[in-house]
Amino acid sequence: MKRIAIVVSLLVAGCNKPSEDACKKALLNMQHLLGTDKENKAGDLETEVRRCKGGSTKEAVECAGGAQSLDDLKKCDFYGTGNK
Repeated sequence: MKRIAIVVSLLVAGCNKPSEDACKKALLNMQHLLGTDKENKAGDLETEVRRCKGGSTKEAVECAGGAQSLDDLKKCDFYGTGNK
């Protein structure tokens, strides 16, 4: 019975993880809003995408991907930009 509970817990926890495409969109938008989109190398994004997929929620990533201003981005709780 414990095994079933552990498997269910892992499946539920994994359901709130963002996709690679959503992370890329959010990261590119964040870089644009911060004005750092011209400074970063292509390989840097792949590392950040992995971090995003492992440490962000779908909601935070969707919020960051759609943010129109730095104030909007701060409300997203994406990569520590939110108000905690």
